[in-house]
Amino acid sequence: GGGAIINGEILEGFGHPEMGHILVRPHEKDSYRGKCPYHHNCLEGLASGPAIEGRYGKKGFELETEDEVWEIEAYYLAQALVNYTVILRPEKIILGGGVMKQRQLFPLIRNEFAKIMNSYLPTPDLDQYIVSPGLGDNAGIIGCLLLGAEQK
Repeated sequence: GGGAIINGEILEGFGHPEMGHILVRPHEKDSYRGKCPYHHNCLEGLASGPAIEGRYGKKGFELETEDEVWEIEAYYLAQALVNYTVILRPEKIILGGGVMKQRQLFPLIRNEFAKIMNSYLPTPDLDQYIVSPGLGDNAGIIGCLLLGAEQK
């Protein structure tokens, strides 16, 4: 999954973006092959909820206190966010979904993002740049309702 909004419109070309399928470098402590049947080491294959469960045999919420799990997760997510930043130069990156309910991930991602970006591009304050949806679990349904209202 994953998508982009540009000037208030959803980015589409010959189809919707599949930003979750960008390839990422494996973490040095991670021997997991990847859940994606097409790419294995894409972001979705290594960092999605099903990937966490495939790697550890437990769902993410059951591993809440396992620091290494979230350090590895942050490493993959930060790689993706750096790629999105250098390609799209977004004003803000909003991360939602089940895995992102692990709030301890946000500071880890921001820290890893800063290391990987290595001051190459200026970005806004990372606490304001990499954020969770302000609407929480209601973000998806409210977005659908707003899109539906626009079609009238």
